[in-house]
Amino acid sequence: MKKIMTLILALALAFSMSVTAFAEDTTIDQNTADKTGIATVSYNVAPTYTVTIPTKVDLMRKETNGTVTYEQKAEIKAENVRLNQGDVIQVTLAGNEGAFKMSSGQTEWKYAVTVDDSATPISSGDVVATFKTDKNATQSAALHFAADDPDYAGNYSGTVTFTLRVAEASAQEGRS
Repeated sequence: MKKIMTLILALALAFSMSVTAFAEDTTIDQNTADKTGIATVSYNVAPTYTVTIPTKVDLMRKETNGTVTYEQKAEIKAENVRLNQGDVIQVTLAGNEGAFKMSSGQTEWKYAVTVDDSATPISSGDVVATFKTDKNATQSAALHFAADDPDYAGNYSGTVTFTLRVAEASAQEGRS
């Protein structure tokens, strides 16, 4: 019985020590020598953003000077971007198994992705867009998908993966 009572008292003592202590408000009256008080004013604004990526990109047949290609532009949009100072949102694009390719049955066909009007194709994993804090404007980045005319007929499709990350602006790599 003594052991049980000792255990109960020990637990009661332990629980009473874990009560959070709150600082008392400053009280000033006519007898207070120092008639000043200090209050801490604070609030928290959490980072927020909305990034919209295309769910489907249908390449359209294009013929220029007798050369057939299949092309389409797609847009990534960012709205209501509010990040910690010095941070940006980076969007990377990755293809199937490290390459941009489509298939139709057993036939695989590669395609290229460029940013805006650049002639240089990106590699799988490259940063294709960088968005900074701008809570009042819509920001965008255009991607251009293009494939040469395939050897065989078929319904070609593949997937790309868009990945977002918040990074320090000084850690930017790739295009903006």
